[in-house]
Amino acid sequence: MYVSIQTVESWPAPNYIDPETRGNSILIINSILYTLVVGVVGLRIFTRTCISRSFGADDAFILVAMVPTTVFVIVMLIAQVKLGWNRHAWDVRPSTVAIGEKLSLTSQILFAVASISTRISMLLLTRRILVTGYEKLKKFISFLMVWMATNCLIFCFVVVFQCKPISAYWTLSFVPQHCINERIHLVIQGTFNILYDFCVVLIPIPIVLHLNLPLRQRIIVAHLFGMGFIVCFAGVVRTYYMYKVTEGYHDVTWDAYPVWLGTAIELYLGIVCTSAPPTKPFFARYVPRLLSTTRSQNVTYNSSQNNTFNPIRSISSGDQEDSLGMEFDQLSKTKSQIHKTVEIEISRSWLDTSRNPGSFEGASVGKFTC
Repeated sequence: MYVSIQTVESWPAPNYIDPETRGNSILIINSILYTLVVGVVGLRIFTRTCISRSFGADDAFILVAMVPTTVFVIVMLIAQVKLGWNRHAWDVRPSTVAIGEKLSLTSQILFAVASISTRISMLLLTRRILVTGYEKLKKFISFLMVWMATNCLIFCFVVVFQCKPISAYWTLSFVPQHCINERIHLVIQGTFNILYDFCVVLIPIPIVLHLNLPLRQRIIVAHLFGMGFIVCFAGVVRTYYMYKVTEGYHDVTWDAYPVWLGTAIELYLGIVCTSAPPTKPFFARYVPRLLSTTRSQNVTYNSSQNNTFNPIRSISSGDQEDSLGMEFDQLSKTKSQIHKTVEIEISRSWLDTSRNPGSFEGASVGKFTC
C-alpha cells in the first residue's frame, strides 16, 4: 500500500483514544438486511423443497452466493469494528494496516464470487420459465453465464496478482510499488458489473409479461424481477465511490466507508430480488388474497340416473391456491389439462342428459373459473 510522504505530512495528529468515527450505521444496516436475506432465502428453499418440490440449479447457486456473502459480512464487521476502518486514516494504528489491507483484498474476491453466483441464479431461473420458441434466448443466457463466470475468474486473478510481490498490496510503503493502477482496474470491473446487472434484470421482464398468467399475477412477478433495478442503482453508487476512494488515497479508511456499505447493500438486494419470485407458491398457498384474481365456486350436477355424469370435479379455493402456486413452466400445461378435462366431462354429461331428459332436473350449475 503506497502512501506518499506529502499525504502523511498533511494529516493532523493521530487520535487513538477517542477518534471521530462514522458511527454504527454499518452494524445496524447489516443486522437488518442480513436477517432479511436469510429469511427470504430460507423461504425460497422451503418453497422449492416442501411446496413446489422443484429444487433446481438456480436454488443451488443462490445457496452458493450465501457463503461468500456471509464471509463478506464477517470481514466487513472485523475491518470496521475491530480494526477501526470506520475512522480517519491518521487515526488508524499502523500495526493494523496490513491485516486491514488483506481483508480489503479478500472482500473484493468475496464480492465477485457472491455477485456472479447471484446473477447466474437469476439467469437459471429465467431459463426455467422459458417455453418452446425461445431457443436463441436460451443460448444467449448460457453464453452470458459462461462469459460472466470467465470474467469473474479473470478479475479474481488480477486482484490477487496486481502487485509484485503479492505482499506489496498490504505492506505500507512511502515509495511507489510495482502494482497495476487499481483505480482503473476496479472502475472497469464495476462498469462491467453494472452492465451485467442490467442484462440480468431486463431479460426476464418481457418473458414474464407474456406468460399464460392472469394480468395481476404477471404484473406482480414482473415487479419482483424489476426490483433488480435497485441493485443496478446500488452498483452505480458503489462504483462511483470506488472511483473516489482510489483517488490519491488521502483518507482511504474514511472514504471507503460508503464503498463497504454500498457493496453490502448491493449483495443483499441482489439475493433478495433473485429469491423473491420463486416464493410465489408460498404466498399463493398461505396468503392467497395477494395473488388470486377470481373466486371459484363448486360445479355440481345432481342426477338420478346411473349413466349420467355425477358429479363433475369441483374446484375449491384450496385447489385454486395450489394452481396459483405452480411453477411458471408448469402452469400453462396444468390449466390446459384442467380445461380439456372439464370440456370432456361436460360433453359427456350433455350427451347423457340429452338421451335422458329427466335426468338433468334439479341440476345446479355454479360459475367455474380456473
